[in-house]
Order: sequence, then structure tokens, then C-alpha cells
Amino acid sequence: MAQMPDRNTIRDVVGQVIVLAYKEDVQPLLTALAEERLPASLQRITYTPEEMAYALNSRTLLNHRLAWEKAARLPGYTLICESDFVPCRGLGDFPVFWPQTNARAWGYLYQGSPRLLALSQGQPAYLRVHASPLVAYVVNATVARILLDYFEYASATYDFTKYFVFDVFIQWFVMGKGGAAYMPWRHYGEHGGLPNKEHAAIGKLRQGGEHHADNLMADLRFLPQYTRGSRLRFLFVRTKWRLLGIGRLLSGRWILNTGVYDLSFRDKCRMFLAGAARLAPRLPGIGR
Repeated sequence: MAQMPDRNTIRDVVGQVIVLAYKEDVQPLLTALAEERLPASLQRITYTPEEMAYALNSRTLLNHRLAWEKAARLPGYTLICESDFVPCRGLGDFPVFWPQTNARAWGYLYQGSPRLLALSQGQPAYLRVHASPLVAYVVNATVARILLDYFEYASATYDFTKYFVFDVFIQWFVMGKGGAAYMPWRHYGEHGGLPNKEHAAIGKLRQGGEHHADNLMADLRFLPQYTRGSRLRFLFVRTKWRLLGIGRLLSGRWILNTGVYDLSFRDKCRMFLAGAARLAPRLPGIGR
């Protein structure tokens, strides 16, 4: 089930990459994208004095908003990634994992702790999911405009000086507008950064807001920031999150029944097997 037939690659369909940053060093990421022959541009945001009073999470949302404005004017698909994204080696050659016939389909290259909503029939089988982190995702102009609608909704609903998990809410809003999110069979990269301190101090999220890939498509391009330069720590973190992914599958949290889909017993069996297939043994290292 984990074997995917030939189809378009990420390089075939992604016309532009926008790397979001504030003051972070993103040269390793830009170099990796250039080596993958993915045309990337750096977007460094500057904040007004008023915006500097916003919660860190809200300021991140402002940077994504600027990228959505650009993507809404661009043809084809735009890959948007945050400064702490660490791509897998071979990213440009990885297969497209969403149905291109659906103008409102978009995809998470990295998903944090994903939940499977449905598994498409036929081949290739696409994984329709709910995910949260916007570390690396691909949109077209149609979806980008829906995301801009979300920003307007969030601006009118939330106090940006207060912490709120905008990335958790965002997919439900897009789904309400007919959008559909997908994920690849394995993560196409890793969240390489340290967790936002607000997640632990204010959000009280599990793992203190820390999140990583449970299984990677290939070796990473470079050593993530969270390792603090230690390959031993890298192996520890990779093993820990792989085990957490297995635990999510075995505990039943991999499948999320929202009521949107009428899931039969057979459907749930297929979904469980898909989860097992994507966690098939592989503990990648760092590419050389």
C-alpha cells in the first residue's frame, strides 16, 4: 500500500517557494531548496510597534498572511515554509500527494501529529487529513484566497496580543469553504526548530508544543536546530517521535471521525493499514 505509482513530482508542479523568516539564519534551507531546483525567495517580515506587542504566534500569522497574498496572485502551486523547516534529500523528486483535479486541495509536506479523515479510493490513494503546523505546506491561488478570508475572520474574532493557536483552527475554516488538506505517505521534511515558548507557558499543549515527524521520506538535508549539534540527540528525538507515531496508530488516535465521511468498518480497516504502511521501519539520518 505504501508504494505509489508514477505521478508528477513536487518540482513539476511547485512554481515558487516562499521562505518565511524574521531574523533567523535560513541559508542552509535556501541552499537545500536551490539544490533541489525549487525556486525560492526569502520573505523577512518587519513589524510595526503595534505588531511587536502581539503574541509571538500572532506575529507568525502575519508573516503567513503576506505569503498568502503573494500566492493568491501567482499561477500554479506555491510552497510556503517557515525558517525552521528541514527538507528531506530528494524533495523535488517526491511525488505530488494531493489530487490536482481538485482546485481547493492543498497539502502539508510536514504535519506534526496528523489525523486521517479519509483515504481515497483507487490509485493513487490520497490521504485526506487534519494537521496543524504550518511548517511547510503547498497551496494554489484558490486556497490562498480562502486563507486570506481566514485571516480576516481571525482578526475580527481574536485579540492578537493574546495567545491563540491559529494553525489548529485554520484547517476547519478552510474545510468549511470546500477546501481539502492532504499529506504524503511519509513526511517530506522535519520541523527542525525549538518550540515556541508560548505553547508551553500559555497554551499548555502536549509535549510543551514540541512536534516532529514520525517517519521521514528520506534523509534530511542538514542537522536540525533542535539537535544542538548532537547526532546522538538527533537519533533520540527521531526514535521518540517514531514511537509516538506508532502509539497514535495503536491507540486509535490516527483515525479522526468527524461525521463528514460515512466511514464503514472496511474504510477504517483500510485507514488503519495505511497508517501502519506509512510507519514501516525507516529511521533516516542526515544526508551528506
